[in-house]
Amino acid sequence: MNQKAAFYLISIVLVFFIGYSYSQYNSEPPEPVIINLDNSDEIEQYKTDISSLKLQLDELDTQLIKTLDELKITSKKLMLSSSKVKVLEDELNLIQQKHDDLESKLTQRDATILSNENEINSLRNLLETTLIELELSQFEIELLEEQL
Repeated sequence: MNQKAAFYLISIVLVFFIGYSYSQYNSEPPEPVIINLDNSDEIEQYKTDISSLKLQLDELDTQLIKTLDELKITSKKLMLSSSKVKVLEDELNLIQQKHDDLESKLTQRDATILSNENEINSLRNLLETTLIELELSQFEIELLEEQL
């Protein structure tokens, strides 16, 4: 255990000594080093790149504006087509309703015609029967007249 304590004590002293030496060494300010860089070519390249990018941006802006105009035109056409479709659907519904009404009236008239035909047939039968009775009556009258 004493060995551990001695080791820790020696380690702490060593760390303090190294820290003190380092602080003494770094207390003097370093001499500034001036480096002259000739980067005019790189600056020109940068400016060229920027102007190229601006041209590309302007072209993309123009394309975007054209595309937005086309989108607005297409949107208006779509709205117009949608309204035309709605009008046509309304007209189709109205025509269908009129067709249903006419079909209903036609069915009623067909029933009336059938009823009238049945009544005509019954009146025809009655007329035939009446004609036969009339002929019989005339024949009887003739017989009676001959007997008189």
